[in-house]
Order: sequence, then structure tokens, then C-alpha cells
Amino acid sequence: MAEAQAKPKTQQSVARLSAFDPDYVSEKPQSYYDEIKRKFAEERDLRLKYRPEGTSQYTSDFEGELARFGEDPYGGDRKPRPAFNDTVEVLFTGGGFSALLASARLREYGIESIRIVERGADVGGTWYWNRYPGAACDVPSYDYLPLLDELDYVPKRRYARAPEIFEHCRRIAQHYNLYELAVFQTTVTSTVWDDEEKLWHVKTDRGDHMK
Repeated sequence: MAEAQAKPKTQQSVARLSAFDPDYVSEKPQSYYDEIKRKFAEERDLRLKYRPEGTSQYTSDFEGELARFGEDPYGGDRKPRPAFNDTVEVLFTGGGFSALLASARLREYGIESIRIVERGADVGGTWYWNRYPGAACDVPSYDYLPLLDELDYVPKRRYARAPEIFEHCRRIAQHYNLYELAVFQTTVTSTVWDDEEKLWHVKTDRGDHMK
């Protein structure tokens, strides 16, 4: 049998991509899923209803002595740029591993209409912000770091340290040309769903209005 040739990559819509078989039908009864939902609701109530501050326990205005923790010590002055007022197929809030890996896979499928909005001055997410001495991943780096085969990279340590992980984030962005998709030193200020347009309206502190 002749070896099958790989199909050429073509421009695709995100709506056509699925991580699951669309014809798959679960053999589990509905009661199984109802019990999972019930358990999640029960755990949520334990976190929220029995603490007077409710959801505010998870937020901080970084006021007073905490204000300095809301600043970026690495990015320097914000570079001026024109505001974006456009529509993209996929928009990521944050430039960490989730956005990098998803963007890389979308690129592989030929999808170019992507934007990454990141408050810091570079990709990396938590590995951009956390650079204190001794910071490292606590699972084997061969499992933790994504796209090792694609980038032909082998971690230097079993538990990679923060500088190596941050550099791997940058390596992913460079390999997949993700820097051209990103807007840095930009904070999302609101996300509003428009049911008529079937689009999210995303605004930032730089005057952007993206969909």
C-alpha cells in the first residue's frame, strides 16, 4: 500500500475544530453528570456562602502598601501604540502557557486571526512575573513544558527552574511567530457578550475595542 501523503494545511474556521469526536455518545447515564454538577455546586457553596466576604475574598484592589504588587518591575515604561478596533477569531487574555499552546495549535491548523492581550511586557504568564530565587516547576519538566518535540528541546533539569521555563515560553512565541499576534503592557478592563452579534466585546486600558 502506498504511503499516505499528509494533507496540505488549509485556512480553517475555529468553529470547525473540535477536540472530541462529534459522533461520540456517552454510555454514562444522565444521573452521573447530574451528581457531578451537584457536587461542584456543593463545593462552591462551601467556598462562598460560609465566608462573609463572598467572592471578594478572591480580589484585591492593590491599594496602599499593596499597590506596588500591581506594578510590572520588568517592563519599563509603556510603549505608545495605536488602539485596536477590530475583530479576530480568537482572543486570549494573558500570554501564559495556555494561550501559547492554544495559539501554536491554531497556527498549525492555518488559523491566523488570533490576538494575545498581556498585561506584562512579554509572554510567559506566571513565569514572566515570578522570578524570585529558587522558583521552579514542581512536576517533571518533561511533562510540564509543552511543545518539546516540536521545538526539539530537552529541559536541562528534571525540575526546570524559572529562567529556563520563561525562556521556553519565549522560544514557543518565536517559533510560532506569536509575538506579531500579541499586545503587551495592556490590561483587559471589560468583556461583554453581545447576543445579537454572537461576539465578545473586549475593552482595555489602552483604548482598544476588540471583538
